[in-house]
Amino acid sequence: MVTHQMTDIIKQEAQILNAQEYDQIRAALNPTHRLIFDGMIFTGMRTTEFWSFTDNPHWFHPDRAYIGLTRVAIKKVKTRYKERSVLLSHVGNRAIRDLVDAIQRGEIKKISRMSWGEDLKRAAANANLLCKDGIVPKMTRKTWVSWLMVTYPEDGLRIAASLGHDIRTMQEHYLSLPFSKVEQEQIRAYVVGWGGRT
Repeated sequence: MVTHQMTDIIKQEAQILNAQEYDQIRAALNPTHRLIFDGMIFTGMRTTEFWSFTDNPHWFHPDRAYIGLTRVAIKKVKTRYKERSVLLSHVGNRAIRDLVDAIQRGEIKKISRMSWGEDLKRAAANANLLCKDGIVPKMTRKTWVSWLMVTYPEDGLRIAASLGHDIRTMQEHYLSLPFSKVEQEQIRAYVVGWGGRT
C-alpha cells in the first residue's frame, strides 16, 4: 500500500485539494457521500447554506446553471451578500442534478459538521493520502474558490459574488496559489463552463 503526501497548500487551517486528491477522496466515499462531497465542492457553499439548499432543491435552476440562495440560506451575519446566485460549472451542474435527484428520492440526510469531518478524514486515509489536520469540512469551499481563482483570476468580482466572499479576502488568500501547470490543467476540466466561461 503506497501512501501519498498531499499538497501542502493550506488556507486558514483547511487543505486546498488538487484535482487528483479530490478524485482520490471522492473514490473512497460511499455513493451518497460522493453526492454530498460533489455538491459542497462544486457550489463552494458554506456548510449551513448547503444543508439549507438540500431542504430547498427548487432553488436549483439547471437551465441557467445556478442555485439562487435566499436570505433563509445565508445565515452568516457579517456578509455583504444577503442573497446570491451560486454559479455552476458544467461538471457542477451535472453534480447538482444528481444531488437533487437523490434528495427527491429521500436519499440525502443531513450530516453534522463533526461527523462529516470524520467521514472526510476516513476517506482521505482510505485513499492512502497522508492525512493532515487540514482535512476539514470547510476545505471543499476553499478548494472551489482556489480552483476558480487559479483558472479565472480576471473574474474575481463574479467569483466573490458567487461565493459570498469579500473581494479583498479573495485577492489576499487565493490569487497566487502554487498549483503546478499540470495541476492547473487538471483543475480546468472541473471549472469549465462556470458562469458561462470556457
